[in-house]
Amino acid sequence: MRLRQPQELKVTIHTSLPILTVNRGFIEEFISAEPSCFALGLVEEGRRTSGFLALRPNEVIPSDVLGKGFRLGHGLLGTSKFEVVQFSFEFYGFGIYNVLINPKSFLVKTILALMVETKDYFFFALDGNQSVTAFRSDIGEKNLVGLKTNLPKIQNSTTTDTQYRKALLSFERNPEPAGVLLNWVCQSNTEYLDLSKNENRLEMKPT
Repeated sequence: MRLRQPQELKVTIHTSLPILTVNRGFIEEFISAEPSCFALGLVEEGRRTSGFLALRPNEVIPSDVLGKGFRLGHGLLGTSKFEVVQFSFEFYGFGIYNVLINPKSFLVKTILALMVETKDYFFFALDGNQSVTAFRSDIGEKNLVGLKTNLPKIQNSTTTDTQYRKALLSFERNPEPAGVLLNWVCQSNTEYLDLSKNENRLEMKPT
């Protein structure tokens, strides 16, 4: 799969995927962000739109590690006054990556609700060599089952930026599970949800 100009990314597909379309501005911001980082976005496959989780670690995850897949965890952290969303990515025998995101974000509410509605999601892993590995997975009983349970809290969240930063600092002092804490990027531009305009669309083709 290869992105059309102006950005070119080599993509290895571990499942049989057709052409995928993402938001051009989102991809441009994501590949220019400082790793290690994480982002949420929308991807179109045919006429179907799904949510995706995108990971860009500072190091290259070996292809044999990616070939084994990964374990994805989800939970809510916080107090009776606020909450943040945690995702954990465990690549077997290699490492663990964590990210905390603010559920007050309109992008977060929209994308996570779509993931629950469609019962699936995509995962993109972008490495330092600008190579992207793509996965698609169902949200089954053992895969992000808590996301559906926690969705009402996420949709009603009023977590402030200050509360979110405090949660980040607390997690950094005592991460669970222990691993790399990713920086959440591409988090505020609602135009990244728009895949309807030709100038916003960027196709990723299988190669």
